[in-house]
Amino acid sequence: MKPKRLYVLRHGNAAPYCHGGDELRELTDLGVAEVKSAAQSFMAKSEVFDRVFVSPYVRAQQTAKIFLAQLDVSVSFDTTAKITPSGQLSDVVDWLQQQDGESILLVTHQPFAQQLVEYLSDEPLPLQFAMTTATMAALEGDLLAPACCQFRWYTSPR
Repeated sequence: MKPKRLYVLRHGNAAPYCHGGDELRELTDLGVAEVKSAAQSFMAKSEVFDRVFVSPYVRAQQTAKIFLAQLDVSVSFDTTAKITPSGQLSDVVDWLQQQDGESILLVTHQPFAQQLVEYLSDEPLPLQFAMTTATMAALEGDLLAPACCQFRWYTSPR
């Protein structure tokens, strides 16, 4: 069985929270630039994904569209409420294990993004690692399960 790869991408910088609701926050100009930078860094690694899942929050949807457009790939994405800021780790990991595809990209939020990477990683993460806006982390494992994945790399916008 070929190992599964998981890429976790946090959305770009977003407008401050206001009375409209957290899920309606949009990317700022800085956030758009961060996402484009993340896409450039990903392209430089010459890796691919075959499935994409995105939080329904506006800033995550915008991030996914910009990121995929920069890569110039024809991969469509599915929206799932499982990966919002309050996502449940064990539920998401079980759900991920059932998904087709060898390589999956999640476009999500804090604190869920960092928690998921820590949960899956088989060793402590680098001290300087933080899921700041538009940071992408890559994991790989025969099984997407707690402490069963190798933390491969991460990239943050310049």
